[in-house]
Amino acid sequence: MNTFILALFQRNHKLKSTTLYQLLIGRRTTSVLSYAYFHDLLPFFGSFPKLKEQELMNSLKQLEQEKKIERILGQSNYWGLIGKPTVDVPDFIEAIDYYRYGKKEKEVWRLIQFLVQVSSYLGKSNQYLPIENSPYYLAKMRQFVKQHKNELHQRVFDELTDLFSALTDENANFLAQSFIGFQQNGATLFQLLSIDFQEFPWDQLYVSAMRHRFYLELEKHPDFLLYQFVQPILQANFNQSAQLSQDMFLKGDSVATICQKRGIRPGTLHDHLLEWAFVDPSFPFERILTNETLAQFQLLPPDSWNYPYKELLGTSTFSFFELRLYQIKQKRGESC
Repeated sequence: MNTFILALFQRNHKLKSTTLYQLLIGRRTTSVLSYAYFHDLLPFFGSFPKLKEQELMNSLKQLEQEKKIERILGQSNYWGLIGKPTVDVPDFIEAIDYYRYGKKEKEVWRLIQFLVQVSSYLGKSNQYLPIENSPYYLAKMRQFVKQHKNELHQRVFDELTDLFSALTDENANFLAQSFIGFQQNGATLFQLLSIDFQEFPWDQLYVSAMRHRFYLELEKHPDFLLYQFVQPILQANFNQSAQLSQDMFLKGDSVATICQKRGIRPGTLHDHLLEWAFVDPSFPFERILTNETLAQFQLLPPDSWNYPYKELLGTSTFSFFELRLYQIKQKRGESC
């Protein structure tokens, strides 16, 4: 765990331990999400929901004893890197995105494995033991097979071929070997792990990285049957209330109208819109940031998210919500 934590410090050099803990366990507040976004840690949001705060503190203290990080005087709970330590971090870590896929990661993969098994037996045999016995999975599968029975076998084969072709050989081979089907006995993902990644947290992170990269590719193909089968579960990764607010905003409803129709406070809606803006470069900033407001931002420092709101506000009149939206574009290097 220490190497992983040190790798997080290398992304920003200074981190606040209390907020880092809330980030890793997935405490979904705008404050924590903002911290994750502006410190390049959003992909690790909710990566370790069962982590105990003392476990994180133990790692920090061990790294302190090894003189790799140190407490920052005068800044409560802040720790910083000492020099530029070399951390041997596996390349696969760049494929991780718990913010987008972590919540339903395992459930989506179980559905894909089940669909592969069922489609592989179509037209060959119905004498096999389904890998899933949950009434929910079985009912969902029966309905889907009924709708696509004549094309399911070939479509799933062709779609997997396309998806795996877009992945690295390592990624594709790892996932493919876990499939169970006609004359095919797959292994569990953890059985397939390289000896280099069989210890915590790398065992979890490697499996997640392989799945997340597959899901990212799958989302590029909304016409695929594989995508249509798991799409409702993939969408459940996101805040459903925030998704509803986003849909209404895209249809042209104003902030005031959405609040009135949904009976929610402006602050709640602002949180929903910020969650959207964190992950979508096409967010319609221009609908909220007026020219008058943008003019007030011109003198802000290039890393304004590292400064307190009151210090940036001064005699200006922009809101905290407007500032956060501007900072998101600023962080991406986009002009307003």
